[in-house]
Amino acid sequence: MAEEKKEKKEKKDTKEEVKKEKKVEEKKEEEVVEEEKTKEVKKEKKEKEKKEDKKEEEVKVEEEEKKIEKVEKEEVKEEAAPEPEKPVEAPKPPAPKKKKINRMTLAEIEEKLKETKEKMGGVDSKYAQHLLRRKEILSGKEKKGD
Repeated sequence: MAEEKKEKKEKKDTKEEVKKEKKVEEKKEEEVVEEEKTKEVKKEKKEKEKKEDKKEEEVKVEEEEKKIEKVEKEEVKEEAAPEPEKPVEAPKPPAPKKKKINRMTLAEIEEKLKETKEKMGGVDSKYAQHLLRRKEILSGKEKKGD
């Protein structure tokens, strides 16, 4: 009986050892699988980063190309149509003090009326109306004086 008990204990011990070994092996396999998964994830991340880097580089290259095109267009415009050089004008003397309408001669009034028509587009302004009134007055005096 003692031998049978020993045999039973040995069988139990061997069964328990086998179970423990299986558990250890399963754990090792799980670890291996997890390591493989992490490696795959790392690879995917690297690939994504490479793709993003390539995209960024492409965008930079496109921006540089656009800048170059703009510069080239500007250069072509400058070469194609150089601006004619304006003659250097002598500095104008200070404008004479504005003369009152009452002090102008008939010739001066007619000249100012022409300028006003050109600049203001007609004789609707008060200034133009005053010039016309003064012209009438002066032309009336001249006719009477003759």
